[in-house]
Amino acid sequence: MSSGSALRALTRVTTHCLVVVILSLTGFVAGGASAQVQTDVPPPVEGAGRAVIERIRIHSPAIEGNLEGNSADRDVLVVLPPSYRSSPSRRYPVVYALHGYSIGAEQWIKEIHVPQVVEGAFAKGVPEMIVVLPDSKTVHNGSMYSTSVTTGDFEDFVARDLVGYIDSHYRTIPDRRSRGLVGHSMGGYGAARIGFRHPDVFGALYIMSPCCMQARPGGGALTPQMLASIGTLKPGDDMSKVPFPVRGLLAMASAWSPDPASPPLYLDVPYDKADKPIDAVFDRWSANSIFNILETSVPNLKRYAAIAMDVGDQDTLRTDTQALHERMLAYGIPNDFELYQGTHTSRVAFRWQDHVLPFFGKHLNFAPPGPPAGPVAANDRGSGPYPAVMEVDPSLPRHVIYRPENLAPLKQKKLPIYIWGNGACTDDGASVKGHLLEIASHGYLVIAPGYVGDELKRVQAARGPRAEGAPLTVATSVKDLRDGLDWAIAQNSRPGSKYRGLLDTRAVAASGFSCGGVQAIDLASSDPRVTALIVQNSGLFPDGTARLPGMDTPKSALARLRTPVLYIMGGPTDIAWANGRDDFARINKVPAAMVALPTGHGGTYFDPHGGAAAAIAVDWLEWQLRGDKTAARSFLGDNCRLCTVPGWSIERKGF
Repeated sequence: MSSGSALRALTRVTTHCLVVVILSLTGFVAGGASAQVQTDVPPPVEGAGRAVIERIRIHSPAIEGNLEGNSADRDVLVVLPPSYRSSPSRRYPVVYALHGYSIGAEQWIKEIHVPQVVEGAFAKGVPEMIVVLPDSKTVHNGSMYSTSVTTGDFEDFVARDLVGYIDSHYRTIPDRRSRGLVGHSMGGYGAARIGFRHPDVFGALYIMSPCCMQARPGGGALTPQMLASIGTLKPGDDMSKVPFPVRGLLAMASAWSPDPASPPLYLDVPYDKADKPIDAVFDRWSANSIFNILETSVPNLKRYAAIAMDVGDQDTLRTDTQALHERMLAYGIPNDFELYQGTHTSRVAFRWQDHVLPFFGKHLNFAPPGPPAGPVAANDRGSGPYPAVMEVDPSLPRHVIYRPENLAPLKQKKLPIYIWGNGACTDDGASVKGHLLEIASHGYLVIAPGYVGDELKRVQAARGPRAEGAPLTVATSVKDLRDGLDWAIAQNSRPGSKYRGLLDTRAVAASGFSCGGVQAIDLASSDPRVTALIVQNSGLFPDGTARLPGMDTPKSALARLRTPVLYIMGGPTDIAWANGRDDFARINKVPAAMVALPTGHGGTYFDPHGGAAAAIAVDWLEWQLRGDKTAARSFLGDNCRLCTVPGWSIERKGF
């Protein structure tokens, strides 16, 4: 019998009374009102360093627009190791940890006693790493870490949006081999589900007491009266008053049998009015069974450096957990399994300190990243909600364009324009491709001077090397930036243009790296169409000093700026540091901010999605060009988001 047939047979003989599985997720008995449980805690380890918990909020495009109304702005706890603030050049692996049903991240850290167990593990010799705990509660108390139009795509929230944000805002090692995924109970199901599907993101996997493996109710106290009550529920009801068994069933149904044509809850319950199982609905649940997902994930799982799972000997989930271990072995997938002495939650803090973190300490890659192998990560299309492409338009042959691939969703929002100046004033229009794709993926038209591919090779070969004694020249100038802006504004009104009516010509930003940053200052100080400016790893040379061609804009240009300006610098080791700081000191007619990252002159252009600097640039653009007050919080206030990142600094004036 196939696993799908076996599951259908199981449905016909099981009662439809609630999910003991879900009740055991949280370690409390049926009828309990609170999901918080008391757990045993290891004794503190003498001499352990202090970890720091940062509480942040991450916007997830993957969760946007869900029918249930779950917020796309998710609370996330980031546990930074003791050395993070004192070692500003050090990078760390990251372990992503998923909580169980009916609790959020704040409750879970009390059950697993974070940060104490993290500090204890490091004090016992586990190499330091960052631990990230996202909150994935929903209207019905749990997302099942699944993909659903009703709940939102919590799978991609974890695997894409969360990982992308953490890599862009913290000193991580942005490599799958340096990322671990772990979860307990519903989070164990989530770790299995996401881990099985995303070996391109994670390199080691630990599954703790996973629930819901067969994607089936398993008995309990769901009565016919409770089932009947589901038909009376509507959005806005106080779901905390709904019987817990009903909420558990609704959580599964909203994740695994969503139905956009079935308001007001937008889900299909797997029982009819006579309380009989509906096979067609349960067949949809079967697709979410970890055992069925395993059958199509075998090649994925063989990519992991290591996989482990554990469960307590008094846990009702032990049978399915051991069955998963044995089935994986049968498929030739190495994995470790331990049946330890304890209940569903009693020893979970000990497991974290003495097993989970040591597992990742052994199997994750802690080596710092080497030099970038190319100008962009493979298949990088930006982390924003509009996957971006790079192209050359025949009507603008001396420039490279980056834009959202699908322009249709932006008809109402419209695209601001981002004009870029290349580092070294080069005519390589893809020299910082990752940064420019990232900006474009947030709904911007990005234009950089230069060429790509064979045309770039042809142009550079025709130019040849500089003859000995010949004056220095540069391949691009501020005129190229202005030409790109002229073209974009003309396209907005040109009949037949794919950009006709799609561009916000009153929202124009100039930006650039190094020599290109000087070009951006020149453009912003001389062209009133520019309404935002970002200068990256750059600054004007002092008057009276020898200047390179293309970088001879005088300091007096700063007095002509009409728009707020952001400097993103690489700290004291950045060769442009002194020039940029002098610029910042001189600017007194417009608001100005200077953010320093400990990167040197090279910035984060070659990190995935353009790294931290690109994320900062996006927030500035969203604030300055779209008036986004949430993005403004990165820069404003004593506790601004950038103010709280260890190793970074921000100075502001005029706001």
